[in-house]
Amino acid sequence: MNRLQMTIAHTTLAYTILGNDEIEVVIEMGLSATMGEWWHVANEIAKEHTVLLYERAGIGGSCASTLSRTPQNIALELKQLLDLLPHREQLILIGHSQGGLYAVQFTRAYPSMVGKLILLDPLSANDDCFKARLTPAEYKLSGVDKGSNVRTQQRLLRFHMGWLIQKLMKSAPPFYYYPDYSKECQDDILKQLVNPDLYATVLNEYQLAHQDDAIHSLRSKNGFPDVELVLITHSSEKEIAEIRDFGHTTEETASKIENVWQEIIQDYLPLLLTADFFVQKTAAISFI
Repeated sequence: MNRLQMTIAHTTLAYTILGNDEIEVVIEMGLSATMGEWWHVANEIAKEHTVLLYERAGIGGSCASTLSRTPQNIALELKQLLDLLPHREQLILIGHSQGGLYAVQFTRAYPSMVGKLILLDPLSANDDCFKARLTPAEYKLSGVDKGSNVRTQQRLLRFHMGWLIQKLMKSAPPFYYYPDYSKECQDDILKQLVNPDLYATVLNEYQLAHQDDAIHSLRSKNGFPDVELVLITHSSEKEIAEIRDFGHTTEETASKIENVWQEIIQDYLPLLLTADFFVQKTAAISFI
């Protein structure tokens, strides 16, 4: 896995380019994800398109940024990286989970650079609706609160229990969904979990992705550019089973949690005024 580095105004970002042409596809990964998690996907895409895979500031091989982890700053740093790399005039931007929020922000901020936006189970700017629509007990069981899991991992690392984090994560996402990672990719993902600098960055990202003044503009029904949008979400049947099993709850509660998620996504779609189509797939969202 060949990591390159590029210094921009407020940080140094780690990246790799798969393919031999100008960059056509950019992948904005989910919360705390490193290149190892997406390497197999990027390689497949690179059979037909040149792909930029990069790690946000403070994650993986990228240095911490002097800017806070707002969607606006994250989009700016990606723009600054792309300004220094050869790329197509219009890009295909893929955003997964929390990366979907940043992909939407980038598209709003730099509309002329995006020809197609592909969102994979994206984090919605309306994610806090879970708290309003679920009881505290249901919310705790839902797996929605990623910040809680990150803080638990941070505490374990402070007590020198990184080995336990790694052991537990071997049966959790992303390994739960894709057990066939190469040894190199497995090591890359697991190494990240014992990086003490990771958790402050990830918590800052997560908190600001739910802070009203940081995401207010992403709730606006105005100003979304005329780009082709593909929204891919998980199978509700599979997700209900995961919530039930991981959360140790009932089928009824798991169904309620999943129904709220689908309602939030449906409410989210009108904000993307030029959405062309909606695709369902049989894969589940990351639970932790």
